[in-house]
Formats: sequence, C-alpha cells, structure tokens
Amino acid sequence: MNINYKNIVIIIFLFIVSGCGYWSNFKTYFNTYYNALEIFTEAESEVKDLRKDLFGFEELKITSNTSKKFDNVIKKTSAIMQYNKDSDYFEDALLMTGKSFYYQQNYSRALRKFAELELIPDSKLSLENKLWIGKSHLQLRETEKALEELDNVKKIALEENEQEIIEEAYKAKIGYFLYDKDYQSSTEEIKKFLETDISDELRAEVLYELGALYVKLEDYKEAEKALAFVQDYSPTPETEFKSRFELAKIQKKFGNLENSLELLDELRDEGKFADNLDKINLEIGKINYEKGNIELALDSFTDVDTTFTKTEAGGIAGFYRAEIIEKYIHDYDSSLVLYKKTISSPASVEYKDKAKSKAVLLDKYINLRKELARLDRDFQYLTNEERFIKDSLDYVQQVKLDSAKTASGSNQNVRGGTRNTKTTITSKLIKPARPKISVDSIHALNSKQYFELANLFFTELNYPDSAYIYYNLSLNEKEENPNQAQTYYAIGSYYLTINEKAKADSMFNLVFEKFPFNRLRNEAAKHLGKPLYDFDKDPVEEEYTAAEEMFNNSDYKNALKNLFKIYRKHPNSIFASKSLYTIGFILENKLNLPDSAASIYDTLNTKYKTTEYAKSIQIKLNGYKDSKVDKKDHTEKKAAVKDSIKTQQVDIKSDDGRIIENEIVSDNVESDKEETDNVEVIEEKNDLKNNEAVNSNENKINDKEINDNEVTEVVNEKVDSITTNSFDISNIPVISRDIYKNDKLYYVQISSWQSEKIAKSEVDKLKEQNHNAFFVKTFVDNLSKIYFRVLIGPFNSFMEAKKVRMKFNKY
Repeated sequence: MNINYKNIVIIIFLFIVSGCGYWSNFKTYFNTYYNALEIFTEAESEVKDLRKDLFGFEELKITSNTSKKFDNVIKKTSAIMQYNKDSDYFEDALLMTGKSFYYQQNYSRALRKFAELELIPDSKLSLENKLWIGKSHLQLRETEKALEELDNVKKIALEENEQEIIEEAYKAKIGYFLYDKDYQSSTEEIKKFLETDISDELRAEVLYELGALYVKLEDYKEAEKALAFVQDYSPTPETEFKSRFELAKIQKKFGNLENSLELLDELRDEGKFADNLDKINLEIGKINYEKGNIELALDSFTDVDTTFTKTEAGGIAGFYRAEIIEKYIHDYDSSLVLYKKTISSPASVEYKDKAKSKAVLLDKYINLRKELARLDRDFQYLTNEERFIKDSLDYVQQVKLDSAKTASGSNQNVRGGTRNTKTTITSKLIKPARPKISVDSIHALNSKQYFELANLFFTELNYPDSAYIYYNLSLNEKEENPNQAQTYYAIGSYYLTINEKAKADSMFNLVFEKFPFNRLRNEAAKHLGKPLYDFDKDPVEEEYTAAEEMFNNSDYKNALKNLFKIYRKHPNSIFASKSLYTIGFILENKLNLPDSAASIYDTLNTKYKTTEYAKSIQIKLNGYKDSKVDKKDHTEKKAAVKDSIKTQQVDIKSDDGRIIENEIVSDNVESDKEETDNVEVIEEKNDLKNNEAVNSNENKINDKEINDNEVTEVVNEKVDSITTNSFDISNIPVISRDIYKNDKLYYVQISSWQSEKIAKSEVDKLKEQNHNAFFVKTFVDNLSKIYFRVLIGPFNSFMEAKKVRMKFNKY
C-alpha cells in the first residue's frame, strides 16, 4: 500500500495553523452532525411522500418508524447543542431539532427551538426560521400572527430572491385558506403565487389546483380557463391527466356530452394514462347513463366494478350498477347485494351513504314480500286442505332424500379416506305448519303489507306506478281498511303526478267527506279549496280532560260515565273515538272485563275505523275474535259440555262434605256471560248473546247494545274488585282446597259469608294486615243461596298460595 506522506503532512500543518476551532468543527461534523443530517433527510423525504395535495394544510400522521428517526435526530442534535455550542453547526442543529418536533406534530416544542434560533443575531438561517415560526403558529391556530409572519417572509424572500422559501410561504398560506374554506382568499393568493418566478412544472400544477378550486365553487367557465392553460407549460403526466380529465367532465356540465365523450376517448387511447382507465371508463359510463344508453352504461359500470374492485372508481361503479339493476331490471335482490358491496368498498363517503340508504329500503321491500308470501301460503293452507297435505308429503320426501344423501356422502368419505365428514344439504327445509290465524286476519294483514309496500314505492323508492298498484291491492284486500284515508289521499297524489286532476280531486273529496276525524282531511281540503278544521281546538276537550283526570285518580266509575257521555253526546268529535278507546282500556286493564272491553273495541272499530285509536286495537280485536272461535271449537268437542254457550256448574266438596265452591267444568268459557254470570252486570240489560260473538264474522255491537246504564251496572258490581284486585275470580278452577288458579295466577279463599256486610268487614281487616283482599259474590245452586267469598291474591306460584292458606286455615 502506497501512502502519500506529503498529503498527510499538509493536513497536519493545516490543523496546526487553523487551531482548535477547526478541529472542533471537523470532529462535530463527522461524529454527530453528518449522521443527524443523513437521518433527518431520509425522514423528511418520507413525510413529503405522504403528502398528496400541493396545498395540503393539516400535517399527516407519520409512521412510528419515521417518528423514531426524528427521535434519533433530536438526540444527536441535542448533543451538538449541549457540548459543541461554538461549532458552526449549532444553528443548523437548532433548526433541524425544531423541524423534527414540527413533523412529529409537537408544535409548541418546535416553536421553542425556532425561538432560540431567532435570538441568534445575524443568523444565516434567519429567513428559513421565520418561515417555520409562521407555519408553527398556523398549526397552533394563532392565525392572525401566522399570516402576518408569512407575509413578512414572502416580502423578504422576494427581496433576497429566495425562491424556495417564497414557494413554501405561499403553499402554507393557501393551504390554510382552503382548510378554512375561505375560497375567495384562496383564489386571490393562488393568482399572486402564479405571478412569481416559479418553474413551468410547478406553474402547471398550480393552474390545475386553481381550476379544481373553481370546479368546487361551480364556476365552470373560470375552471375551464385555468385548466386549458395547464398544457402550455410542463405538466407532469399526472397533472396533465387530471387537468384534461377535469376538462372532459366540465364539458358534461355544460351539456356537451359528445365533446366530453370525445375527450375521454382520447385519454383512453393514450397509453401513458393506462393507470387511470378505471376513472375514464367510469366517467364514460356516467355519460351514457345520462344520455339514456342504459345497456352501454351498465357495460361500463360492470367492467369497472369487476376489473378495478379495489379502487374508488370501482366502488362507485358498483353503486351505479346496482342502481340500474334496481330501476330498469327491477331485480331488487341483486341490486341489494351490489349496494351492500359498495358499502364495504373504497368508494367515497358520498356513495357509501347513498348505498346504505338504498340497502335499508330494499331490505324493507324484501322483508315485506317475504311476509306476503308467508301469508299467501297460510291462506292456501286454510282454504285448500290438499295444498297442506301435498306440502307436508313433499317435506317428508325431501327429508328422506337429504338423509339418504347424508348417509351416501358419509360412506364415500370413509371409502375415499377423507377426513371431511361434513355434508352440505342444499335444500332449506321448512316444515309445513297449520296457520294459527283466521282467513279474515290474513286479509287484514295482507292489506297492511300492501299499504306499506305502496308507501315504500311512492315516498322512498320513487316508483309511483308500482305504488298505485299496491294501494289498490290494499283497498281490495279488505273492505273496511283502517288505512283508507291515507290510501285515498296517496292515490290522489299519484293522479296529480300524472296530471289527472279530476281523478285526484275525486280521491281528495273522498278523504274530506268520509274521514272527518283524520287530519288528512285538512290536506285534502287544501287541494279542494275547502275550509280547514281546527283539530287542536275542540269544545269537548275539557270534558275529556276531566274524565281522564278521574281515570288517573282511579275513580273508574265516574270516568266511565263521563267518557260514555262524550261518545253519546258528541259522536262527531275527535274525542268520541278517544273516549271509546279509554273506556275499553279501563274495562280491559283496570276492571279485567275483557269481553266487555272487546264489545267497546268492536264499536270503536265499526264507527271510527279510520282513527288512530281504532287502528291501535284492530290486531288485538282480531286476535280476541279468533280465540273465541278456537275456544268454541274446543268446547264443542268436550263430551262434558252439552251446550257451547251455557256452562255447567258442579259442587266442589271438602273432605267433610261441605260445599265450598261453584266451579265451571269447561276449560275455557267462550262468551261475555263468563263475566256477567258472576257480577250480574251486562246480560240482563245488554241482551248481548255469546253465540253472536262466536258465530258472527263481523262480531259487531249495535249502538242500542251499549248504553249509559250498562256501563254504570258494570262499575257498581265491580267496584270492590277495582280497588283491591281488579280480577273476576268467580269462574276459575279450584286446584286444591281453597286454592284457585286462573291462567298463571293463584288465589286463596279465606272465608265465605251470606252477609255482604260481614264479607266487606273481613276484607277490611285483611287489608289492615296489608293483604291484597277482596270478595266475590257467588250463587250456589244446591243451596239456592248467594255467598260472598273472601279471597287473597293473586300469587305467582302454587307454593306461595299454599303457605298463605296454611297460615289462615291450618291445612
């Protein structure tokens, strides 16, 4: 190895001449600063690579690896500042430390380092440091101070011809204005920026950003001007594509669809833009969609959706594909799948939100159709016994076939030596079951489903023709449709959309004349030019409020009287239907007279079918009627019951032969007489016969069948039960000595008296002991006498009731 001793001597001589300061700088640079600068440059490059927007304001979150590099830089520069304060690299170390903190988004610490550098007089880094101070103040939202500092930096940089600092100051200021949505200041600042001495490549990029800003402001003429100038400079391939692509879209905005297609075709044919084919083809599909070329549009959207699945354009294309399949092919199942696919795609938030809304609506549609299919199957089973038998046999046959496939598959797996023992059964088996509702109930539910489907098509999916079909199906399904007012009004609105005003007015007139208590009456009146009714002010309101107050105070007797008076005296008031509803509620839930409540509900449903109160009890009322029919059928099959309406009474005797109970043999009592036999309320005055409720499909109560005296009789006979237990115990089965069960509740008889006064006294004594006591009036046939039985309850279990019986009766 040849050693140049002459050079070594020269270097040693220079060290001796220059002294210790030179040696210090030399050692600092090579030992610390060089390493710090190398790491910083690498980390800063990674930060800049994250930035996609020329005028981006918010600093993006850096990776943990990049952050560690800045930590390493800070560690090394801190060593220089601590141990080498006289080094020429001290100022550079300060600035590098501040920048590292800035990139880590620790703006306060960054600002402290920049402030330290600011204190060094005549620093060569003074101007660059001022730039970073302004940027830090912007990030800390000290806006006024920051903008003033950046303006000062621009002024000094222009004087000193520091082009890079000029550019960074403009970028920072423009970026903030865009972030703050101050678009006027943004455009003004961009125009000033274009007046500076910037490179052609940067000028092209700035012009594109100006054009894009005008597009956002929907000033397409100014956007076109700015974008057209981009090609006059030296744009990068990316900037060139973006500007020409935006120009094509602007032509579409101007209505020049053919020009737009021509520009897009040119872009597609140029190989250098192959990476942007997804965007180009998506836009071509949109134009064909707008022109009405549905097949061409669908082809383009399908191509982009399937070829560029993982791109934003692919996600958006999937949305348009779903929309076309929904609107023009009416394949809602397939469109639903595509909408759900869009939700999980890289599509923009705008399209994802649209897809979510569409998916919710189509899910609703599909569920309604499934329910209609189920109701149709139930209807077939109720009206066609052969259909039920056939489906049952098919089910059994399918089970056998699937079982055979399972066994065969298992044998093949064994012979083939495979470990996979799972067998896939392709058919989803549904075992036929006899419906538990009546044909009338199916018609009512069908009507409801059709009505909801019609609303879905009319108000949300925007298919009025389909809505019209379903509205008519809803009306035809059930003669007394609870949604008649809404349906007629909707059909009237449909006629307006197709400019058939005469037909529309006929529908609105139906609403106005036939439904005086429905608020849609006023909407119809507006179309017809008729006077409006003030639903919010009714002279009967005060009477109803008073009756409601009695109800709230548990004064059911007077509440029922006053509510019934409102119904009788003001049948055309909106409070008439509300009063009937409240009467039924009290009878059902407070007096435990379900049959009487059903009579009231039936009157409500007959006279005020279109009101919200009638709608709210319709399903309950239909269920009540169905249960009566079922009970009748069940009772007729019992040999112990000779008459389906009259109940047989037998004596229940204790071990010593004492008669202790009047008991109903039937498992279920089918009529309102179940209540009135024991509290002697409705039957004598009402003349309401049970067989009418059971055998009549309509099960309606005429006005003559409900009168003021009847309601009073009900309340007078039931008053003690109201305030104590609110349940009629007289006709429930005995399951053990002095213990009775009704549904899932148990009651204990404490004593029995011929004197009502004594029975009341005994009840009072028990109440004083905090027992839930009451008495029931019962006629004992064998003794031909009336007894008043004192009871406690209800209890949730037999054992609980037995413990109470043992406490009082010692057995």
